[in-house]
Order: sequence, then C-alpha cells, then structure tokens
Amino acid sequence: MKRPTALYIGLMSGTSIDGIDVALVEFDGDRCELLQVYNHSIEAGIKHKLIEVSSPVSDFEIGSRNRIELMAELDVLMGHSFADAANRLIEIHQIDTGHINAIGSHGQTIRHRPDNQSPFTMQIGDANIIAEKTGIQTVADFRRADIAAGGQGAPLAPAFHNAILRSPLENRIVLNLGGIANITNLPKDESQPVIGFDTGTANTLLDAWYQTHHCGAKDEFDRDSQFAQQGQVHQELLIELLEDPFFKQSPPKSTGREYFSLDWLKKQINKIHAPIAVKDVQRTLLEFTAKTIADSIKNSTFGNGKVLVCGGGMHNQFLLNLLSKELNQPLQTTNDVGIDGDYLEAMTFAWLAKQRLERLPANLPSVTGASKNKILGCVYLP
Repeated sequence: MKRPTALYIGLMSGTSIDGIDVALVEFDGDRCELLQVYNHSIEAGIKHKLIEVSSPVSDFEIGSRNRIELMAELDVLMGHSFADAANRLIEIHQIDTGHINAIGSHGQTIRHRPDNQSPFTMQIGDANIIAEKTGIQTVADFRRADIAAGGQGAPLAPAFHNAILRSPLENRIVLNLGGIANITNLPKDESQPVIGFDTGTANTLLDAWYQTHHCGAKDEFDRDSQFAQQGQVHQELLIELLEDPFFKQSPPKSTGREYFSLDWLKKQINKIHAPIAVKDVQRTLLEFTAKTIADSIKNSTFGNGKVLVCGGGMHNQFLLNLLSKELNQPLQTTNDVGIDGDYLEAMTFAWLAKQRLERLPANLPSVTGASKNKILGCVYLP
C-alpha cells in the first residue's frame, strides 16, 4: 500500500449496541476518504450485560450482581472487542500497521448524565488493551474534557459534519438515526454557527420493545417496521410520550438509553388505564420517533435545509416516509453526497483522533454548550 498522508482507524459502538463499526480513513489536508470498513459483532453475552449495566436498575433483576464489578469486567471485555474489531479490519485488508497513525475509539457509553448536579459521562472499553493488542497508539475518552468545560460532552459528530459536509451552496441538516437521534444544522452562510443536539430516541425504544416481545426471533429489530405496520397509532399514549420534559428543553441537550429506557416506556404505558396491543405500542413508538425528530427540525432556528440521513435507521424506509411527510420534503442520505452513512460515526472518531494528535480543538461550543473550544481525548501508547 502506498503510504498516504495520514491513515486513522475509527471505532464506534452506539446506544443500539448492535456491533462495532470500524472505518479506515485517509486524511489529506481538508480531504477525507473512507478506504475500508468492517462491522464486528458483539458477543450475545456481552451485549446482554451491556444493556443490563447501562439501563436503570428497575429494568432488570440484578439480584446479587455487583454493578461496579460488572462495569469493570465489561470495560476489559469491550477493550478486547474493540481491539479485535480493529485487528480484523487490518487482517482482512492486509494493512501495514506502520502506516496507521492512530486508532480513535468512542468506547461504549453506559451512562450519560450531563445535567446532573455533578455532571458526568462514562464510556468503557479499555483503550490500554486496544493499544496493546493492535500495537497502535489509541485515542479515547473524548467526551469528558467538554463536560469539564461546562458542556454536554455530546453530540461530538457535528464538528466532523461541519468539516466534511458543510456546503456554501445550500443549508443542510444532518440527521443521525442511531439508538438516539441527533441533528446538525450546517448553514451555507459561514458566519452562522453550527447547531446540533439530541432530539430523543430513534432505534433504542423500538428495538427494546420489539426484543422484549420477540424472544428468539431471527432479527433483534423490527426490520423495515414490518411489525409496527401491523399496528395502529395509540393517540393517548403518543400524547403521554410527547409530554416528557426533555422535548421542551432548549439546546444544548443530549441523552441516552439510561433515560429513554424500557422502564421509562412502561411508566408512560401505565398511565393509560386500558390495555394496549403490543403491535400498537410499536407503531406508536415509530410515530413518536418521527414526530420528535421532525418537531426538533421545524422548531429550531435553522430555517429550511436539505435533510441528509445517516445511521442504521436510514435503512428503515417506513420511518423515512413518516419523516418525509412530517417535514414536507423528500429526504436524502449522506451517501447521496458521497459519505457512507453507515460508517459516518466511525469516521468521526478517526477524525477526532487526528485532531487530538495535531492538538486541534474538536468540540463545538455552539453545539455542546462548553465554555470554550477544547482538545479532546487521551492518548494510550502500545
């Protein structure tokens, strides 16, 4: 392989916990090119433990299990998983590791509480293990420097969106449909700030509800919303879901599965004093997802913009149709402008690693609410 200007690997496992996305990215000045990708599965036992430790206690029967010990065990297990994911990409594509400047690892978020009296965020997946097993310096722990400066610590992707997706010809809104949905406003006017925030749940509740009622099913998610389409929107439940205070908060704001959990959903369902069919809950959650995202876009100060969708939810055509109807415009994906929407977040962490090694700021205070620009991440050596 011809030695490029700069090669980085980005590792991403999001709130859906549906696998580790690996991206090999080349940077050359302002140019960014995705060279290779790989999706690494997370062992079922590890995934179950991750869901357990990242959810409110009332969601699971913990019994005598010590959650601190469980978290520490998972930190090690996920460190090995991230390292194995990077090594597998390297092996498949026969990449000379001497050409890779660094690995950027998001880690696995198990708790995100930026609005606590003592704000914190926690991502696990020991980067010491990643550096040791790959032999490549690794950058991790990207969120906490932003929180230390008074920010939310998330979302971080808008800074990368600004670097590679901003256009002087049109206003753009990047919509990431992961476990949690977030949007980035990219005005064509360079004098206007970038704004981005979490809008609420995207796939997290849809997947959790489906899995709870489809144990042993081939898919762990409602593929193409086939199950949801069998149900009807329950208007009373939809109103209860939309009444959550999170949707009345102004940006900056961020959230996670520890907030929008099965426990949260069950509390809303219990407010309805009549049985609701399982399929109707699924359909209502889909409507809830589309409406909260669309309202966030329409009620923000962006003005009109072309919506570019990325993340796993971009493959759910039924959801995209609902969003298109709510927004009264056709939707495109980031693939339509040359950026692979399935690996955009993994690319983000390759870029964040590059920013860290070059000692360049990587947060956007207009997005996170931090008091200043910050260099993000800690470097771990092999």
